[in-house]
Amino acid sequence: MAAFVPADLAAMADCFLGEWTFSRTIWEGSASPQATASGELSFTTGQIPGQLVYREQGQLRMAAAPARLIPFSRVFDYRFGADRLCVLFADGERVGQPYQDYLLRGHELIPAADHLCGPDCYSAVYEVHSEDFFTMETTINGPKKRTRVRTEFTRRQSVSASPA
Repeated sequence: MAAFVPADLAAMADCFLGEWTFSRTIWEGSASPQATASGELSFTTGQIPGQLVYREQGQLRMAAAPARLIPFSRVFDYRFGADRLCVLFADGERVGQPYQDYLLRGHELIPAADHLCGPDCYSAVYEVHSEDFFTMETTINGPKKRTRVRTEFTRRQSVSASPA
């Protein structure tokens, strides 16, 4: 199956809009995953043109303690412009600060530049496989970090009532 190729960033925003589930795998410097996570997220229309609000919540499971589930949530502000997607932090102490900018190249969103957080460099690539499935592959490199995070997003299918 060929990848879904959005015509422009506005089409990419339209593709992202809605309810999704996700599964995430985290590797820290080894071939075996150190953690997995799963949960739900939504992209909802924001208050300014071209804005989507990303809200995720889920549970993290560490490989070293699989019985313990750690709840988490995160909010980002996605701003789709004519030539780039700007992602801003929308929760925590960094609200409104830039996280990363992306350029649309075919069916991928690629970083416009590296994002530095202290000595660590964050880089992520979104790959749209269809209108109902996309992935994000993030790498974090620094003096003490060699992390890879792969997240798979699947559109939640609406449950319609059966006819009476």
